Amino acid sequence: MDKSLKLSEKLFCLAVNPKKGGIYLNATAAITMTLTGSVFVELKQKGFVFINRGMVHLVNPIIQSDEILEFFLNRLRLKNKDRRMRTWIAYFHARGRKIQKLFIHHLVQKNVLRIEKRHMLFFPYNRVFLKDPVMVDHIRKDVENALLGSSVLSDDLLILAMMAAKTNLLRRIFPDKVRRKLAIRNLKKLPETEISKAVQEAIVMMHESVFAVVT
Repeated sequence: MDKSLKLSEKLFCLAVNPKKGGIYLNATAAITMTLTGSVFVELKQKGFVFINRGMVHLVNPIIQSDEILEFFLNRLRLKNKDRRMRTWIAYFHARGRKIQKLFIHHLVQKNVLRIEKRHMLFFPYNRVFLKDPVMVDHIRKDVENALLGSSVLSDDLLILAMMAAKTNLLRRIFPDKVRRKLAIRNLKKLPETEISKAVQEAIVMMHESVFAVVT
């Protein structure tokens, strides 16, 4: 098993139910937006993009062997112009099913996930499971300890914690209600990044558009 998981891969694994498999229902609405934000963090760290005042500038357009990074970079190359981070998040959110399938395929190849074929009535479907729930629980504990002040909060852990919270995964990370409330208070003290702000704006816009439709 390849245990060298990137930020976005860790987030996706946290969103998979360790017992029943599948993506947690309360995470499905925001998971693509937070995955997109996490991938853009990776692109920024690797020097492929530069983000200034919410605008994404493509710096290095070289084709990548990593299928997930290349999927995102390819869209940036095709558009060939600077766009707001929030706009990119909305763009990729509209391609959520494709992105989730891409992550599943990638993590199955890394031997981190497995797929079971199931049936509901006469309809076949695939359900994704963690191959090593213990490894993912270590990731969960890293986030838990960092938010409770039990360990050093690195930049990647900070971003992972923020994205997990925006994906509605705090209940998964903190089953205990008292510890979860403390983690929420600590999260509110943390500084938002340009990317996490853009993710939050996109989530708010999504909720507002859904509310407008149902009312």
